[in-house]
Amino acid sequence: MKHFYFCFAFGFLFLLTKSGQAQISISKELTFPVSIHAQAEIARVDSADYTLNEILELENSLDFHYLLNPITDLGFTDQTFWLRFSLENDTDQPQTVYLETARPITDVVHLYQLSQGKIISDQLSGDMIKFEDRPFKHRKMIFPITISANSNSNFYIKYQSDGEVINLPLLLNDTSSLVTSSYFTQLIFGFFYGILFLAGVTYLFFYFAMKESSFIFYVAYVLSVALLHLNLDGYFFQYITLEPGWFANRSLLIFAALSSLALGAYSYVYLKAVELSKFIKKFFQLLFLAHAILFVLIIAYTPGQALYYPAVNILGFLMLILIIITIFKSYLSKAHIDLFFTVGIAFLTLGFVIFILNNFSLIPNSFLTANASKIGTGVEIIFLSLSMANRIRQLKTEKEEIQELALMRAEESNDMKTYFLSNMSHELRTPLNAILGLSKSIISRTDDPTIKKNLEVIQYSSMSLLGSINDILDYSKIEKGELKLAHVEFDLQKILHELKLVTNQKSREKGLEFIYQEHNEINTKLIGDPVRLKQIISNVLENATKFTQKGQIKLTVNTEEKQGNRLALILQIEDTGVGIAKEKLNRIFDSFSQEQINDKRKYGGFGIGLCIVKALVDLHEGTIEVSSVKYEGTQVKIKIELERSISTPKNQELLTSAQSEKLMQGKHFLVVEDNMVNQLVIKSILRKWKGVSFDFANHGLEALEAIKTKAYNLVLMDLQMPEMDGYEATEQIRSGNSGMNSKDIPIIAVTADTTENTKARVFAIGMDDYITKPIDQELLYASVEKALYLENIKLDIDM
Repeated sequence: MKHFYFCFAFGFLFLLTKSGQAQISISKELTFPVSIHAQAEIARVDSADYTLNEILELENSLDFHYLLNPITDLGFTDQTFWLRFSLENDTDQPQTVYLETARPITDVVHLYQLSQGKIISDQLSGDMIKFEDRPFKHRKMIFPITISANSNSNFYIKYQSDGEVINLPLLLNDTSSLVTSSYFTQLIFGFFYGILFLAGVTYLFFYFAMKESSFIFYVAYVLSVALLHLNLDGYFFQYITLEPGWFANRSLLIFAALSSLALGAYSYVYLKAVELSKFIKKFFQLLFLAHAILFVLIIAYTPGQALYYPAVNILGFLMLILIIITIFKSYLSKAHIDLFFTVGIAFLTLGFVIFILNNFSLIPNSFLTANASKIGTGVEIIFLSLSMANRIRQLKTEKEEIQELALMRAEESNDMKTYFLSNMSHELRTPLNAILGLSKSIISRTDDPTIKKNLEVIQYSSMSLLGSINDILDYSKIEKGELKLAHVEFDLQKILHELKLVTNQKSREKGLEFIYQEHNEINTKLIGDPVRLKQIISNVLENATKFTQKGQIKLTVNTEEKQGNRLALILQIEDTGVGIAKEKLNRIFDSFSQEQINDKRKYGGFGIGLCIVKALVDLHEGTIEVSSVKYEGTQVKIKIELERSISTPKNQELLTSAQSEKLMQGKHFLVVEDNMVNQLVIKSILRKWKGVSFDFANHGLEALEAIKTKAYNLVLMDLQMPEMDGYEATEQIRSGNSGMNSKDIPIIAVTADTTENTKARVFAIGMDDYITKPIDQELLYASVEKALYLENIKLDIDM
C-alpha cells in the first residue's frame, strides 16, 4: 500500500512539473537538425550531487531558467547543472531521434527519459566512463531517444565537469541529418588534421636535415595543437585513451600547456626576441617559467585541477599578446620579419576572437563561428608553414652564398680536369689507333714468327695503355655520376677469348701458369655492355697478375639459368699472390688504395682498378665478393645477370658471309679524317673489304664538297677537325646543304672522344652509329654492315 501511495505521489508531482515545461512536437513536418534550446530550462545546483528523485522533489524550489542561445556557455566550472525539456510525438508511429548535447570532453552527461511518471530510459555518457559503455558510440555526446506514438516524454540531463568549460548545444537529429553532419564534419576535420600532421612530419624531417632549432619548436607546436584539438573534438578519447584514467583526465591540460609553450618558444627563436628587446626577452622567460610550473602542477597536484583550465587559457592568451607585441616591435625596429608569420598569427588571433564572441552569443551561431578557433589554427598553420618554407629558403641562400665561391672554384677545377682528361684521351688514342691498327695489319701479312711475336707484344702493351686510359676516364665519370651502361648485342666468347690471350701472354712473361675453365658453354649471344663487362674481368685479372709472383692465375666461368630470358654469369678469379690482410679487405674498393703505400712502387698501377670494378658491378646490379689469406692468395667472385639475345643466336650473324659480301659490293665510302696516320690505319682496314672503294676528306668543308660532286653510300666521320668539325658537317648534311639526295646518307662517328656527352650529341644530331679509336676492325665492319643493311631496308620501304 505504501508503494502504491509513493507511485501515486511521484506521478502527481511529475504531472505538476510537466505542466510548467514547454515542449517541442516531433512531426513529419519537422526539419532536422533542430535546436530545442528555446524549450529547455537549466538550473545550477552547485556541488550538490542530487539524484533524479531529489531533483523532482526540489524542482519547484530550484532556479530553472530558459536557455537564451543555441549554444549556451556555462564557462569554466566544476559545478553540477540540471537541464529539463519535453518532447511530444504527435504521429501514429514511434519516433527515434538523436540528441546532441555538451562538449565531447564533458565528464558526466546523464540523461533520464520519463513518461507517465516512470523512468523509461536512463543513459550515461561522458569521458568518466569507458567509451564502449556509451549509449551511442560517437566522439560527441549523442543520445538515441525513442518516443512512442501519440505520446510525450519529459527529459532531465545532469552535467558535471572537473573545471573545463561546459557549453550546451541541444540539437535533435534524425538518422539522415546525423549521418550527413557526421560526414561533413569528418571531411572538414580530416582536412584540418591532415594539414597539421603533414606540416609536423614534414618540418621534423627538415629539422633532422638542417638542425635549426626553430624547426623543432614549430614541430612541437603543430603536433601539440593537433593533439589538443583531438582532445577537444573527442577523437583522443575515442581512439587513444578509450577509458578514464590518470593520463586521460590530464591529457587536455597537458597538450594545452605544451601547445602554448611550444608556440612561445618557436616565436621566441623565430623572431629573435633575444636581439630585439631585453624587456620582451624577460617577459618570454617569465611566461616560460609560468608554463613550466603549471605543467608540473598538472602532473603532480590533482586537487587544483579546476583552476588549471582557466590558468592554461590565461597563459595562452598572454603568450599570444606577447607574440603580437614582439611582431609590432620587430616592424618598428625595421627588423626582418616574414609576412606569412604575421598573417598566420593574425588568423590565429581572429579565430579565437570570433570563437569567444560566438560563445557569448554576440555574433550569429554557425558552423564557421562555432569552429572559428579550429579554422583560425588551420589557416595559421598553413601560413606559418609558408613562413618556415621561406625560412628554409633563407637558410639555404645563406649557405649557398657561403659555398658559392668554393663551388665555383671546384667546378672550374673539375671542368679543367675533364677537359684535360678528354684531350689526353684524344691525343693518346690517335697514336694508339695507328700502333694497333698497323701492327694488326702487318701481323696478317707476315709469316715471320719473330716479327709476329714482337708485334703481339706491341699490341698487348698498347692495349694495356689503352686500358689505363679508359680507367682514368671512367674514374672521372664515376666521380661525376655519369657512368652508364650500353644495351647492345655481343658475343661473350669473343670477349673471353681476347682476355685469355692477353692474360696468358702476361702470365708467361712472369713465369706464371694461367688456367681457364668454362663449365657451361654459352651458345647464344647476350644483351648488355660488352666494353664494361670486359673491363670488369680485365681489371680483376690484371690485379691478380700484378700481385702474384709465383704460382698460378685461374679464371672460371659458369652460368645459371634465371627466370625469363636471362642468365647469371658467374666469374671466379683466383691467384696465389701476396693476399690481403683481413682487416684491410673492407677498404679494397676505395680509390687509390693498395695494401701498403710501398706496394704502389713495387707493383705499379693507379690504384683505381677495383674501385671501377665495384662501380661497374653495381651498375649491372650484380655482386662482387672478395676473400683472401695473407701470403696465400685472393679469390674474387663476380655475379652479373644478363639477357639472352633472341634475335641473333651465337652462330647466326645479321647476314651470311655471302650476303654481307654482296651488300658491300660496289659501295663507295667517304672517310672524313684530318690525321694522316689515322687515314693510313683506316685505309689498311677498308682495302681488305672486297668491292669497297673510298675517298678521304681532311675536314668537314671538304666532305661537303665531295658529297656534292660524288655519290657515296656511307660516311665515316671524325669529330674533332680543323675548318669544320664532324658535328657541324653532319648537321649540314642532314639539313640538305650538301644535296637532298645525300640528306639521309648513313654517317658513323669514328672518334677518340669517349665521353658520354659526346656519344649523346652524336646521336642527337642524326648520326647512325658511334665507334671509338683505336678502331676495332670487326666492330667497324659490323657497324658499317648494319648501317648499309638498314639503309637498304629503308629504300625498299620507300619504293
